[in-house]
Amino acid sequence: MADSVFGYLFVYEIWVLGIVSTWAWGCATDEYLLPQFRSNVGKNHLDIGTGTGYYLRRGQIPASTQLTLLDKEHPALEVGLKLCGRSDAQGVIADILYPLPLPEKNFDSVSLYYLLHCIPATVEEKCAIFANIKRNMTPDGVIHGANMLGKGIKKDSSFAAYIRRGVLRAGIFHNLDDNAYDFEHALRQNFEEVEAAVVGSVFMFRAAKPKYDL
Repeated sequence: MADSVFGYLFVYEIWVLGIVSTWAWGCATDEYLLPQFRSNVGKNHLDIGTGTGYYLRRGQIPASTQLTLLDKEHPALEVGLKLCGRSDAQGVIADILYPLPLPEKNFDSVSLYYLLHCIPATVEEKCAIFANIKRNMTPDGVIHGANMLGKGIKKDSSFAAYIRRGVLRAGIFHNLDDNAYDFEHALRQNFEEVEAAVVGSVFMFRAAKPKYDL
């Protein structure tokens, strides 16, 4: 188990978050994604789609922060819990396409990095997750994250095109119709304050103050 976990860690963090994110998608993790994560973690944080726990380990999260990890698949959640660097982290199995089995108005920060483009759902279904998640956020809560776009972006380089064909063919990406306009519109429908930008081929976002009356 230890060897397989280390191998997954190496492949994902060196290849995906290092080489591919920088040279294919044009969004360097250390320059864009990690700083955004670090500046938006609250006292009761929910991390969705934790992966290898990269952001949790490197995010400079205070020891006093309560940490909850959520994933749809039990094996993936177990990897995140093992590698997140926090023995007191809680784990929850749930599908973010549906209302979450979590307390309402509980989390003051939620992170969602490089997950949406992997979900086999329509862009409309992905946009609806913000209405689900906001129910579990405090009135001043912040949600932040990033995901790879499939439409409305500059033409891929030859390297990016090769990677994109591979992940689509393998069923890793499901983002052909994912676009910045729809995601930003959904965020503005559900939150009072929204900051969004496209960096390379990546949609980065930060939204605060949920609109509970919608």
